[in-house]
Formats: sequence, C-alpha cells, structure tokens
Amino acid sequence: MAPSDDMLPGHTEPRRAPREPDDSGRGGRLGYIASQIVVRLLVLLVFHTVMGATGITTTDGTPTDRGTALATRCERVGPVSMSGLGWWWVCDATVTWEDGSSEQRTFKFSDLTPDNRTTPAPVERRELDNRGSNVVIADPAAPAALGWALFVPLLGLALLGVRIPGIPPHGPDPERRRRARLGIWPPAILAAGWWLVVAGGLGSGSLDVLTWSPVVVIIAGHAFLAVGAAFAIARRRHGYPDREPPVATGGLLLRANLLLGLGVVGVVGGLLSGQPATGIVALTALPLVAAGFGVRGRLVAGRLRALS
Repeated sequence: MAPSDDMLPGHTEPRRAPREPDDSGRGGRLGYIASQIVVRLLVLLVFHTVMGATGITTTDGTPTDRGTALATRCERVGPVSMSGLGWWWVCDATVTWEDGSSEQRTFKFSDLTPDNRTTPAPVERRELDNRGSNVVIADPAAPAALGWALFVPLLGLALLGVRIPGIPPHGPDPERRRRARLGIWPPAILAAGWWLVVAGGLGSGSLDVLTWSPVVVIIAGHAFLAVGAAFAIARRRHGYPDREPPVATGGLLLRANLLLGLGVVGVVGGLLSGQPATGIVALTALPLVAAGFGVRGRLVAGRLRALS
C-alpha cells in the first residue's frame, strides 16, 4: 500500500551510521556486571522493605487467636537493617492471649513503637497451613494490597535489573535519543505500569463504587510493565531497526486527541466522585495514563510534521 500524503517523507530511510562503540574492554564489561549485581541487591532490599512495611503478612493465613502486645524494649535501626532500608523501630514485646497465656515476640518495621510500652497493640495469630503460624499486628489499615500488587513487579525488576546511565555494556548509539522521541518509548510504558500498580494497590478497599476498579488498574499495570520490559529487553539485545516504519501523523494525532479527551473526562469524573483520596487515585489512574499518552502522541505528531 502506498504511503499517504500525511506520512513523514523519508522516515523509512536507513538511519545514519552510528559512531563506533566506545568499548572499554574487559574492565568495562566487569564494571557493567558489578553494577548490575549492586542494582539487583538494592532492588531485593527495596522488595524486602516494601513487603514488610505494607504488612502483607497481616493478610496471610487464617486468624486463630487474638491478644495484645506490650513493648518491653525498643531500638531504632537503620539505614540498612533486617527491616530493610530506612529507619525503623524494632521492639521486643510480651504478647498476652485471650486465654491468659503469654509469650515473647520481636516486632520489626515499626509495628510497635515506644508508645506501645504503655499502650498495648492488638495482635492475632495466623495459621499458615503447613508452615506453622505467625503473630502479626491486627491493623486493618495496613496497605497490604499495595504490597501484593508490587510483589511480582519488584521480583521482575530484581531479575531483569536496571541499566545505569553512564555504565552501558557497549558504546552509546547517537540515534537512540532521536528514535526514542519518535517511536515506542519503553521508559514511558514502564512508568505508566508502575504508576498503575501503586495506584491500584493504594485504592484497594477504599471505594464505595466501582469496587472492582483497583483490581483492574493493578492488572493493567502488570500488563504495561510486561510490555515495557519486553520492548526494553528487545532493544537492549537487538538495538533499533535499520529502517523506521512509516508513520501516519494524521492518524497518530487523531488517536492522541481521543486518548487525551477520554483521559480528561475520566480524571474529572474521578475527582467529582466523592470517594476518599486513595480511592480517587485508583479511579483516575487509567485516565491519567490515557491523558499522558495523548499528550505524548500530540508532541510526537508535531515533531514528525516539523521533520516533513
């Protein structure tokens, strides 16, 4: 099919020859490998921190006993500790159950604080099938849904790693920045995915209407992350194609305007829904992504027209 008049002339021409790779030999490669090991360890620390701070263990298992915990000794730990990254309270406590029995437990992630030396905190024992039991703070406000939403993405990030600017495995491609502005841009897809996962996790259980929407937002976020990761891996392994496909700027602008319009309507509807703040975050998450891609589409269409 012949290209239409609004396609960018010459956009299918071969790209300019890139500069010679600036490989620094074995030392550069070892530096890249070392940086990726550090990145993965850091992501695992973040994973451990998020899982503990969001209290996902408070929803794991079946509650079988309830009681209270009174702190006997508290210690401030950080910036890196068994509680992960950040500064946290770690408290030893006496747990007293409803039947009058008691036991000693240690609570991390600021589940207990020095205030709990005089104010007992409610706790419950949760049976974990054949894995024994766990004693957790009975906190219905814990953002456990956010922790579960981030579980798979953070593990995936630890597996795939993140490229650190300035430490590439090969020399820079001078065409990379130009092509990123005019084509599918994995960082934008990945950013949208992370935003959707976090927004859906925060909004879980906060809505009186469309109560299913946070789950949809989380699933959409996972899909965005998977697609973005696939594009990023493909470009990391194979680079950019020698020829760009023709782009119909008129069609691109139409799609961009449609996304922008739908996004604005969705955001306004979410803001006027009268839901709690975390619920509004979930309701407006997808519309904000649509509006963002609409704005980007308009910018790309303008750049393509300027090059024609």
